[in-house]
Amino acid sequence: MLSMRPPPSIIQFTKILGSLAKTNHFPTAISLFQQLQARGIAPNLFTLSIVINCCCGMSRMTLAFSAFAKILRMGFQPDAVTLTTILKGLCLCGNVQKALHFHATVLAYGFHFDQVTYGTLINGLCKTGHTSAAIQVLRNIPRYGIAPNVFMYSAIIDSLCKDTLMVLRNITPNVYTYNILIDGLCKEGKIKDAKSVLAVMAKHGVKPDVVTYTSLMDGYCLVNQVNKAKYLFNTMAQIRESLDVQSYNIMINGFCKIKMVDEALNLFEEMRRKYLVPNTVTYNTLIDGLSKSKRISCALELLVKMNERGQPTNVVTYNSLLDGMFNIKRVDKALMLFKEMKESGIDPDIYTYNILIDGLCKSGRLIDAIEIFQDLSVKGYHPNVRTYNIIINGLCKEGLFEEALALLSKMEGNGCLPDAVTFETVIRALFEKDENDMAEKLLREMVARGLLNC
Repeated sequence: MLSMRPPPSIIQFTKILGSLAKTNHFPTAISLFQQLQARGIAPNLFTLSIVINCCCGMSRMTLAFSAFAKILRMGFQPDAVTLTTILKGLCLCGNVQKALHFHATVLAYGFHFDQVTYGTLINGLCKTGHTSAAIQVLRNIPRYGIAPNVFMYSAIIDSLCKDTLMVLRNITPNVYTYNILIDGLCKEGKIKDAKSVLAVMAKHGVKPDVVTYTSLMDGYCLVNQVNKAKYLFNTMAQIRESLDVQSYNIMINGFCKIKMVDEALNLFEEMRRKYLVPNTVTYNTLIDGLSKSKRISCALELLVKMNERGQPTNVVTYNSLLDGMFNIKRVDKALMLFKEMKESGIDPDIYTYNILIDGLCKSGRLIDAIEIFQDLSVKGYHPNVRTYNIIINGLCKEGLFEEALALLSKMEGNGCLPDAVTFETVIRALFEKDENDMAEKLLREMVARGLLNC
């Protein structure tokens, strides 16, 4: 190929290099690249990225950095995949300090890593016995806008269990480190893994604190195992571990989620007996629980207490109350509360308007709902797919199919993609009215958009 006149394009050569790299023929790929260089054929970003991958696969990091330098000299922007490849190569070679230095340097130059990069870096650090460095990276990544995931936590947990070097050097993670892991796993719903970290803690003689228990309680509540959360809560009280407002908030939320609102109210009263001051989160959680249980009078009494005790209300407070009022058909009182909300200086959000529009549609006041909907863009709000679905459903219920179909067409132009619910709402209504041709047409469109599996 190299002797052809004119020689093939760099794109064709890059495809060959890619095929060689995929089959792990790294030396052949590098040899071909060097011949290209000798013939003066300029590489592109993809060519150099493949070369870096081959170099890292052969642990030839000097050559990998040479290709990386060429990327920068040619004015290309290396992507996260290329940066990840280099970090992985350095870790596999045991050059942990170089990997961390490369990471810091690249960030300083304004390049960005993604979640995969950090997963690779943390895994590489753990596999080479540098668990402490991996934990430090895990602590720092939220400031770069990256959320830790289960893969990262699992790599560190596995490493903590196996890392004899840490034990020999007497490097033991403190409770703060373990809490980061436990909290992250609990937020992912991985309670079993979180308990594994707790076991490692105990093995290393690190005593759990209120944050540890609170994270576990939150995790149990997240997966609706409220009884286990309550057991932990009671255990904390028995071992005289200070229960704080957050601990109570978690349990109150857990009970409200499973409709055990009276249990939540008992904890609320217990807080006051223990001189713990309920905050806005406490009140909002209870108001939401009471509203969902159709106990609006109790929820409104709590709103009064909230104001009397100096806890600021917010849009979340009013959204819960409005939703509850519409659910028990107290439409006029809901509209009065909405007015009161605005007069108190609290701006409604799109969720507030969704509640209003939905409540009005279900109460047979479609014209009022449409009026509010049409005013949204004037007021600077962007209706979301839920907003459109509510109005489309309201129109279909009234048999206004042309208007519903017009809105379905319009929403995409307004930057809001219809979802499966949007199509299902219209299709169901059309079939009910024997508009089968139009319903089948929409069904085909739904399939074409990948919103329905056949």
